[in-house]
Amino acid sequence: MWLMTRLAIVFYVCIIWITSLIILLFVLHAVDFDSVNHLLSIVYENQKIRIIVFAITCGIIFVSFLLENLIYGRRRMERTIAFDNASGRVTVSLVALEELIKSLTSQLPEIKEIKPLVMANKKGLDAQIKLILRSQANIPDLTAKLQDMVRRKIEETIGMEGRINVRIHVTRMALDDLKSRRRVDIIEQPQVPFHGYRI
Repeated sequence: MWLMTRLAIVFYVCIIWITSLIILLFVLHAVDFDSVNHLLSIVYENQKIRIIVFAITCGIIFVSFLLENLIYGRRRMERTIAFDNASGRVTVSLVALEELIKSLTSQLPEIKEIKPLVMANKKGLDAQIKLILRSQANIPDLTAKLQDMVRRKIEETIGMEGRINVRIHVTRMALDDLKSRRRVDIIEQPQVPFHGYRI
């Protein structure tokens, strides 16, 4: 998968560079318009050259479609996991596991928002979780607790043990909760009545 992605990147970058270089040379008048016109007329009039250019163009289109199907087709396959039961094969969507992880948010009030991404690989499952936490959260304790909960929940759901890697990235602390709490505290402070000036 990694090799195919690298090949696709190199292929598309080369195509973009060659196209950009041709356009740049033409715009900067580094290539004479008559020469370009003469070259195009040769390609248009000579049947053998026209067939060669046609074959190269079709080859580029075919390779681009092939790389796209290989990369995204494998990624679509990686969005499901399968295991065999006594009665037959079972396929589980990784989106379902992501929704399962989201349901854990209700059990941990310190989490304001959770964005899980579950991927399957040869070693097992890789769960990447992005969190927005409330201001009172203790990050080391909370993340350790969440990792344990996610691992146990997936193990209980699909019966996969010891092959679940849970990585957590805290993207932001919800300071707006702290600001709103301060605002409420200021409003609720008792007001001392004014009785006028004393002489």
